[in-house]
Amino acid sequence: MELGAFSISIAVRDIKVSKEFYEKLGVSVFGGEISRNWLIMKNGGCIIGLFHGMFEKNMLTFNPGWDQDTKK
Repeated sequence: MELGAFSISIAVRDIKVSKEFYEKLGVSVFGGEISRNWLIMKNGGCIIGLFHGMFEKNMLTFNPGWDQDTKK
């Protein structure tokens, strides 16, 4: 069974502040909509989802259909 790309989904208090923090670490926005309170960010094979108001705790996530380079 192919689980897909591994990522961490982070429940954030302020998505704009969190985006700026991760950008300072060299992580870039890959997808999502900041106006809808979610972003997918990437640095190399590291994938981070930022989510405001969607769930209470951080989660480990597998993304079926993506490899670690977020390609199908």
